[in-house]
Amino acid sequence: PPRVEKASRRPPASATDAPVGRRRKEVSDTESVSTLDSVGSRTSGSDKENRKEDWEATKEKERSANNVPAIRKKALMTQNAAVRPKTLKRTRKFVIDGVVMTTTTSKVIYGDLDEDKQAKDYHFLRKQELRELKMLQKMENKQFQDLDMKEEFAREQQQKKFDQELTTLLRDYDNDLEALNRTQKQQVEKAEQQQDLDLKYASRRIRTEQERELKAFRESLKNEAKLLKQEVELMPKEKRKDMFRVRKEKMDLDQAEKERLFVEKLNEQHELSMKRLSDSHREKIALLEKQFLQQKQQLLRAREAALWELEERHLHEKHQLAKKQLKDCFFLQRHQMLIRHEKELEQVKRLNLRREDELLKRQALERRQLPKRIRSEMKTRELMFKESLRISLHGGPDSPDEDKDRLRKFQEAEKKRYKAEHQRQELKHRRQLEELKAAADATIKELEQLQNEKRKMLMEHETQKLKQLDDEHGSELREWKANLKPRKQKLEEDFARQCEEQERFYGTSTFLNEYANMDREQVTLQGPPRTLDTSYHPSY
Repeated sequence: PPRVEKASRRPPASATDAPVGRRRKEVSDTESVSTLDSVGSRTSGSDKENRKEDWEATKEKERSANNVPAIRKKALMTQNAAVRPKTLKRTRKFVIDGVVMTTTTSKVIYGDLDEDKQAKDYHFLRKQELRELKMLQKMENKQFQDLDMKEEFAREQQQKKFDQELTTLLRDYDNDLEALNRTQKQQVEKAEQQQDLDLKYASRRIRTEQERELKAFRESLKNEAKLLKQEVELMPKEKRKDMFRVRKEKMDLDQAEKERLFVEKLNEQHELSMKRLSDSHREKIALLEKQFLQQKQQLLRAREAALWELEERHLHEKHQLAKKQLKDCFFLQRHQMLIRHEKELEQVKRLNLRREDELLKRQALERRQLPKRIRSEMKTRELMFKESLRISLHGGPDSPDEDKDRLRKFQEAEKKRYKAEHQRQELKHRRQLEELKAAADATIKELEQLQNEKRKMLMEHETQKLKQLDDEHGSELREWKANLKPRKQKLEEDFARQCEEQERFYGTSTFLNEYANMDREQVTLQGPPRTLDTSYHPSY
């Protein structure tokens, strides 16, 4: 016991206790030997002498017991107190209907084997384990909350990035479209101004030519008048005046009609030339408008294709972020599961170690109690055997040697029984320890198997969730691609309607139809930086 060890560490006590203890033990051994002699002397002495010897032996034992040092006696008392039964009483007072009631409960406890104390210890340890698990659960909840906040922040940042990219894309194409509209307006205004100048110059040129033609025509008329005068002068003199007057009137009427027709013809030619030139300019403007309309449509197609590509990339990035967040969530769950499993395994090992310590403590107590119990039984059995020998003396005379031989055999048998009892106890303790260790190993193995199954289930659940997420992404992508065809069809319908409206506004002509069959790449216009050979989305 601890107190005995503490007492044995003191130099003065340790210097005196060990020899005295050995001396007292020798005295007790000599007393047992003397009892053998006394048994042998009973065969030759009287009962009175035997009782006297027993009384002297008892007194000697008391004296030897009184000579045991105080420290050794205290250690023995402590050892005995550890196994001595104690009664624990509890008194409770309570009031029922104004009457004070008192109840008293008593319980017998045996030192280290106090079940109530063990139950309290187990209850305390269990509360401590539950407290540790509760703290671990709070930490896990905090980690999940932090992860949720982090994932929500990542989703918000991704959505802001998507909105910014979409706004930038639309703004760039709107700027290109505005630049194209400004270029179209400038070139159309320039073409109209050039048309006005061309019409003015052409009209002036045609009028100049027509004036020369009219002047030449009038000169030819004057020549006709001169020829008429010459012809009339060749006629007789008396007819000359009347003939000249008649033919002059007729020629004036003819020339006036010819001049009128000639002027009308000139005016018609002028109007036809102006109309032809105006139509030519109108066709050029229509061609210019059609070219710009085609450029706008190509730009809108490129914008739609870029928008589709951006949407597809956004869907892919959103799926990748969701997949990454799901993996992070399951990684945190695996990490928390490993920590929880380690904590559970540690608690089970701690409980098994405590049970093993309690078993070893109980076995040590049983090993300490066994010699005392066996010595007590040996003394009792020896006294009973001696008493049986004494009683057997009345049956017939036996020699002292035979009695001593019987007693010696009895003592040897008792020693063998003591040794067998000790071996049986050692075997029992070894078997209990092995069973406890086997049960602990089985518990740990079962717990590890259960933990492995939980980890496997978590991995299977993660695989299932990832597959479900991939399936949802595939379904969303297919639905998005299915909506591309109606969007493209609607856009092309709008383009066709714009072309029809433009043709109705400018009118159809052979020149426009021929231009529609021309290669678009041969048309070079001063436009925005974005060209016509913009790469489109594969689905467009």
